[in-house]
Amino acid sequence: MHRPFPARAVAALLAALAFTGTALAQSWPSKPLRMIVTGAAGGPSDLAARLISERLSRALGQPVRVENRAGDDGVQAAASARPDGYTWYFAPATVLVITPYITDLVPYSPEDDFAGVAMVGTTPFVVVANPALNVKSLSELMVLAHAAPGRLAYASPGARTLPGILGEMVRRRAEIDLMLVPYALSVRDTVSGRTHIAVEGVAAVLTAVQRGQLRALAVSSAKRLPELKDVPTLAETFPGFEFNAWYAVVAPTGTPDAAIQRVNREIGRLLADPDVEQRLNLLGIYPEGMPAPAQLDAFFESERAFWRKTVRELKMEPK
Repeated sequence: MHRPFPARAVAALLAALAFTGTALAQSWPSKPLRMIVTGAAGGPSDLAARLISERLSRALGQPVRVENRAGDDGVQAAASARPDGYTWYFAPATVLVITPYITDLVPYSPEDDFAGVAMVGTTPFVVVANPALNVKSLSELMVLAHAAPGRLAYASPGARTLPGILGEMVRRRAEIDLMLVPYALSVRDTVSGRTHIAVEGVAAVLTAVQRGQLRALAVSSAKRLPELKDVPTLAETFPGFEFNAWYAVVAPTGTPDAAIQRVNREIGRLLADPDVEQRLNLLGIYPEGMPAPAQLDAFFESERAFWRKTVRELKMEPK
């Protein structure tokens, strides 16, 4: 027969747990930390992780060293790391909420292996066109595409990439027929005129747009972007339509809550620094406030629900 703990024993247990949490908070961190990054060295995720790690090092009083690991190897290294508060993962949306639905045999479980720590920011996309196409808005593009079905060449970095998925969603919403050209040189070839339209991240197209080599027709964020303040959102044409990638810091499941809460607070503080925000914006990353870790986990769940539905609609399930 199960006997309840005596009240005195329960009180002693709670006091011991509280002491343990306090002791951790006081002693952690006592050695260098690492931030695993799976993006390409020198790319937006790598540069953003280094910026945040540098500032986080100052706040924590210990070095936060960026460790570049490629692809699944890096994700597995983060997922299987000892959950002691010394390993963190600068995670893209693709790893945490998208790849498991479009790729077979993913060697990690986003739900079981990671705990949310801090949201870094969203990374919206831009629909761009070659200026010679002579369209100045998404509506004008739709009119032209309807008049010449299948004749406008749309450059996509790949059907299972985020720009490729967004391009397909826009095409379906607009009910237009485009000639898909699937390869990685979408910006360069749209600038040269080999293709007419492309969808890419802000950082990838901003310089070309500012130089007049490309014309921005719409952004996928919820509101207009400061660098492209005259460019409407997709939602202004398709109400309620928003599509962003994002980056978040996560930790191996089981990481002490005191460490997670501390890193959440410190990243929230550094993201509020206008200099940090501006430097992230140049990388196409836009901080939008700092949810608590539990709220971040709930956000991940809502994103997974969205992607399960989207992958079914686009018939992109693994073969």
